[in-house]
Amino acid sequence: MIVKFTKFEKVAGVFVSAAIVLSLASFVAVAVKKGWFSPRTHFHTFLPSAEGVSPGTVVQMSGYKVGHVTSTHLISQNKIRVEFDVLSDYAAEISEGSRIMVLRPFVIGDKVFDIQHSENGGKNILAAGAEIPAVESADLMEILSGKRMGAFLASFESLAQSAKVVGEAFADGERAKDLVKALDQIMPLLVNLNRMSIEVTKVTDVALKKKRLEQVMSNLSLVSKEMGEMIPVFKQEAPDFAMSMAHIVENLNVLTREFKKITPAIATVAPDLPKTSLRAVEALDEAVVLLKAMQRSFFIRGSVREVREEERKRSKKKRMPASK
Repeated sequence: MIVKFTKFEKVAGVFVSAAIVLSLASFVAVAVKKGWFSPRTHFHTFLPSAEGVSPGTVVQMSGYKVGHVTSTHLISQNKIRVEFDVLSDYAAEISEGSRIMVLRPFVIGDKVFDIQHSENGGKNILAAGAEIPAVESADLMEILSGKRMGAFLASFESLAQSAKVVGEAFADGERAKDLVKALDQIMPLLVNLNRMSIEVTKVTDVALKKKRLEQVMSNLSLVSKEMGEMIPVFKQEAPDFAMSMAHIVENLNVLTREFKKITPAIATVAPDLPKTSLRAVEALDEAVVLLKAMQRSFFIRGSVREVREEERKRSKKKRMPASK
């Protein structure tokens, strides 16, 4: 059976066929333009959460769409493996040190994977299937999400409780006055600290000038070295020095106590000491004159000679052992 088409049906068929061909051509052109038939390189990364990420999520590089997420897998708590493809032409730009930042282009909407180049300009290109580390980022939607808002509110509640405790503590008038006094004393303290720092700086400058501090430390080192050499010899030559020093110190303490006792008496007679000493000297002079006059007397002149002769012999006996 032969089907015959009318002229109108033939014209309509031509238009339909042309439309189909044009649609297929447009589809192929769009697919080629979007790189659907271009070779791709596979990569993966790990995220703590897959919120806002799903198969089809855009992967971009410097604002250009270079791929999309292919799949997500739950590995463990807070660890999601994300597989994604990148056009091979752009994959040649991904090197060691590159990172992925997951962000939202706008306040609302799906997230995108933004591939960031290495800051150090890595030269080794990542192989297919390699891992690209992810950089954590937070946006407004995540901050306002219940998960993070709950932790934030819990922290805020703890802060409010602490503020309440502080407020109740300073509600007491005495504590408030003590706080005011402490604040009043802070400024003088800061002034003194500033002054002390200035003085310390001056001392340090003087010590460091012409390497004085270095000379002092060198001399101290030399002195300590010499003392280290002398102490063993000192212990060997004078082992009882420490005990003797203890006795000396004890005697000094006793002498100090006794001197404290006689100090008031000395202070009492101190104004008359010059006159008393002058009189004592005059009395000695008179005694010498008297003795010389008595020596010239006839009665004791012979006795004086005998005494002098005995003293001379006694002195000779004392000198003889020393000369031997």
